[in-house]
Amino acid sequence: MAGISFELRRVLRKGTITAIVEAFGYSLALSSGPYIITILSLIVSSLLYYRYSGNALSITRFQVSVTYLIALSLIYSGFGQLVFTRYVADRIFEREYYRLMPNLLGLLTIFMASAFLISLPLSIYFFAREAGYSYALIFSLTFTVLVGLWLVNIVLVGLKRYKFILLSFALAYLTFFLIGYVLSSFGLNGLMVAFFLSQSLLFLMLLAYFIYNNLSDRIIEFDFLNKERVFVSLIFVGFFYNLAIWIDKFVFWFNTATSTPVLGPLRYSIVYDIPMFLAYLAIAPGMSALFIKIEVEFSYWYQRYYDAIINGLSLRKIYNYGDELIESGRSALFEIARVQGIFNIVLILFEKPIFTLFNIPFIYIPLFHVLLFGTFFQLLLISVISMLFYFDRRKETLITVFVFFVLNFLLSYASIKLGPYFYGYGFVISAFISFLVALILLRRFLHGIHYYTFMFV
Repeated sequence: MAGISFELRRVLRKGTITAIVEAFGYSLALSSGPYIITILSLIVSSLLYYRYSGNALSITRFQVSVTYLIALSLIYSGFGQLVFTRYVADRIFEREYYRLMPNLLGLLTIFMASAFLISLPLSIYFFAREAGYSYALIFSLTFTVLVGLWLVNIVLVGLKRYKFILLSFALAYLTFFLIGYVLSSFGLNGLMVAFFLSQSLLFLMLLAYFIYNNLSDRIIEFDFLNKERVFVSLIFVGFFYNLAIWIDKFVFWFNTATSTPVLGPLRYSIVYDIPMFLAYLAIAPGMSALFIKIEVEFSYWYQRYYDAIINGLSLRKIYNYGDELIESGRSALFEIARVQGIFNIVLILFEKPIFTLFNIPFIYIPLFHVLLFGTFFQLLLISVISMLFYFDRRKETLITVFVFFVLNFLLSYASIKLGPYFYGYGFVISAFISFLVALILLRRFLHGIHYYTFMFV
């Protein structure tokens, strides 16, 4: 983290427009690069494979399969993502570096073994008759690898190894692109094998990097299950956060009025998926602003405030740093909202040329406008949650993500019942209300930050 922050501060200190653009582009690549690479690689490769093989059904089944695999693996691994990241942070603070590698291997053993044992019989039951046992096996193996991949990835993100993650994603999806080109003539199974191999490569690269930097004389440990070292609330925060993000998609996928069957129980919603995918791509600039404002400025004043307390500086200094910390948080929210708001306006002004470029019908534009507001509020929600995590406000974070999950489910379902003109409003309203809840909880904490801080000193 320190290396990235220092690098961005060094660039920003130049104070020129070029320096700002450089810092913005740098943070954009580090914060959003992996998911942009993933989405664009899958789209471009599918278009090329279609031209090469001409098998539209296999391409559609592949895209839908990968979407479900990513969604389900993120939700399942959500149980372990945050709680283990916190475990790693605590062990580093206590200088127990020798525990990092063996406990990560212990975590992966539990999650990947259970993922395979659960997914294999379910895959055979749902897919074997229609797509064959080979597809069912590949689906289960890919799900297992993705569960491990998200767990290793979140730990490296927590350790701020952004550059290596970005390079690994780029190499893995280049591999997928090449292998997929060769295997696309084998239809759905060929594409699934290519995706499985590329994700396995990505998983092994990230895992090898972590092991190389955290060597230990122990192979495997389960110390992270020690009840004295587990924060149970983080288990549910990780689960409900991922579930909340995907629940509106599942509501649209599994409603017969808004979806189409593809393979076994898998369905997709042509009216909801494309505008939603574009709306998520559109928040990349806001993610970049979030990265700079939270990870550089907010973290700087956070460190100064708590260093002042630990080093016994005067009460006036502590209060001044506390005020600067609150002001940096407020500034971060305004700046993120401003950057994303301006980008959304530009996007709306040029939407027709963009839709024409990607050969997307204009009929999706009204829903795209609605979902742009939804992802805008979700970006602000992520920003506030990031600040709550800085202050270790686990209870407030759990309340926020649970509210987001419940509202996103109920209001998305209600929007379908109300008719096509209301599609997307469930997601927008739930993201907006959840953002307000998170903001109120953060504001209440910041109002008494000195009291809460000195309670635990």
